[in-house]
Amino acid sequence: MLDKSLQQGTYSFHEGGILFFNELKSVFVRQQAHPVLNASQIAEKIDEIEGFYVKKLSPKTTLIRLSNFSYGYVNRIEQLIEKNKELLGQTEYLIIDLRGNGGGTDDAYAKLLPFILTNPVRSMGVEYLATQTLIDGLETYKNGLQDVEKNKPEIERINRNVKLFKENLGKFVNTSGKSVEIDTIQLAAHSPKQIVILSNERVGSAAENLLLIGKQSKKVKILGTPSFGVLDYASARFFKFGCPNYQLLLPTYRSLRLPKYPIDNIGVQPDTYLDETVTDWTDYALKYLEDN
Repeated sequence: MLDKSLQQGTYSFHEGGILFFNELKSVFVRQQAHPVLNASQIAEKIDEIEGFYVKKLSPKTTLIRLSNFSYGYVNRIEQLIEKNKELLGQTEYLIIDLRGNGGGTDDAYAKLLPFILTNPVRSMGVEYLATQTLIDGLETYKNGLQDVEKNKPEIERINRNVKLFKENLGKFVNTSGKSVEIDTIQLAAHSPKQIVILSNERVGSAAENLLLIGKQSKKVKILGTPSFGVLDYASARFFKFGCPNYQLLLPTYRSLRLPKYPIDNIGVQPDTYLDETVTDWTDYALKYLEDN
């Protein structure tokens, strides 16, 4: 690993010649002359192994598992939601299993919001520390965008922010100029009546943001344990500090929730705490939703 340690863990072998290293979250597929599964089936199986799937648990309840919100999984999550849009709209109850989801980008769960919200969402703004590293990172990201015409709004937004940062080097900058943002998201025509989000101590960052959004919905309850607590400072970037063998990762913004409503080292609290005697969280959530 990057810290020179030896990573030890477990692995599992699945149908179709799929080898999965559990702790490293790495998948290897054996190349076979006569494969048991076709390419589409292998992709679906990998989704299930890695924790991206929708499963009907009962005639009334559906479960969606979302194990990671990193940029590399955004398209996969969007396709999963689009493929199961009708099921998500028709199910009476929905369980969203976020356990182990360390976060990534808020874009990853955007397509899910129309199914879980009941009203506009209030979000506290953020303020960036304007540095040359932040500016360089934004310029690099902008230059890497392939379709210039398609990404024109994004490029214009980056240019505005870069100009603002250059004018305020060393200062904290609120790029929107607002302390609170209110998002009115168009709700799905049909959606679940009640929703449970499963969260544990390994849920962090963007996944915690989804928990805070879910708390604002009248039909969402969070079951589990307090989340990891890494949401106050974010948008982390690598900084060079004169030691090439190591990487320094620092946040570039802080939430305007601070200091009155901190999440770091505290976590987002569940509505119902699940102690160690609850061994099957999914079954508990199913009974919680369906038992009258």
